[in-house]
Amino acid sequence: MTAADRAAIAACMRDSADQPRACIGSIAVICARQTSGERRDTEIACTRREAAVWRERLDFATSALSQRLASTSRSRFGAVQRSWEEYVALRCAFTGEIETPARAPVMQAGCELRAVAARAIEIETMARRRLQPAQPRPRLQR
Repeated sequence: MTAADRAAIAACMRDSADQPRACIGSIAVICARQTSGERRDTEIACTRREAAVWRERLDFATSALSQRLASTSRSRFGAVQRSWEEYVALRCAFTGEIETPARAPVMQAGCELRAVAARAIEIETMARRRLQPAQPRPRLQR
C-alpha cells in the first residue's frame, strides 16, 4: 500500500459519492493489468494491496465512530465488529475451500477485499451520520 493507493481510493470515493461500491477493485484491477509475471500471484498481490487501503480506512472509521458513541452503544458496536471480523474470516476461508486449488487463493483474497471494502464504506457512512446534528425521530402514529 502506498500514498498513491490511498489517494486513488479517496479520489474515487469523492467522485463516486452516490455509488461508493464502484470503487471496490479499482486499484487491484489496474495493478493486475499493469504487472507482468505469474498471473495468479499478481492478482493476489494486487488484491491484498488494495485490501490494505480499505482495512486502514475501516480501522480509522471504526475508531472515529466508536469515539462518538455512548458507552453501551460503543460496547455493542465493538461486539458487532468482532463478530463481523470472525464471519468474514470464515466466509472467505470457505470461499477458498470450495474453489479449485489453483483459484482458491485468488478467490479468498478477492472475498476479503470485497468484504473489508464494503464494511469500510458502511462504517464511514455511519460515522458521517453521527457527525450530523441530531434530528428528532419521527413518531409513528397508530
